[in-house]
Amino acid sequence: MDQNLIPWSESYHDVKPTNEIFVVDDDENMREMLAITLKAEGFPVKTFEDGDAFLKAAATRVPICVFLDVVMPRRSGLEILRELRERRYWTPVYLTSARDDLPTVVEAMQSGAHDYIKKPFDPYGLVPRVHNAVEMWSRRERTMDPLDFRANGIREWFRVTPSERDMLMLMRLMDT
Repeated sequence: MDQNLIPWSESYHDVKPTNEIFVVDDDENMREMLAITLKAEGFPVKTFEDGDAFLKAAATRVPICVFLDVVMPRRSGLEILRELRERRYWTPVYLTSARDDLPTVVEAMQSGAHDYIKKPFDPYGLVPRVHNAVEMWSRRERTMDPLDFRANGIREWFRVTPSERDMLMLMRLMDT
């Protein structure tokens, strides 16, 4: 296995992302535009034309982040996102869609999307989001704050959603 490819593991111990970005979109032009833009910024990009191919790769690798289209054949991006969260796969996922109806956006955020990006968008506007994802991974690797929830020594807080983590921290503060 390539040294840059780091498999996901159920232990969550020392999980670090590969330096790849995954782009999942059934529109070939959109995949190509995102890949060119992100590669020009120095990020390796792996593209997928459907959610099933992406999920297969996600079983063995953790990217820096994922750009995931909402409307795709067979399975929607929202279904894929929910499956990722059931697997406790917490890499930042940015959902992209031409749809911007409020219920879809709310569902995306409740399902654990890091952000919702309406198409069409400036592809160079995604670069700061990638840097944000890199910073998120970097924060996870630093010494944890005393308020971080952890049930044991292997960073159990990594298994909860950001909103669940906030709730646990609030409960912990109320207890003290």
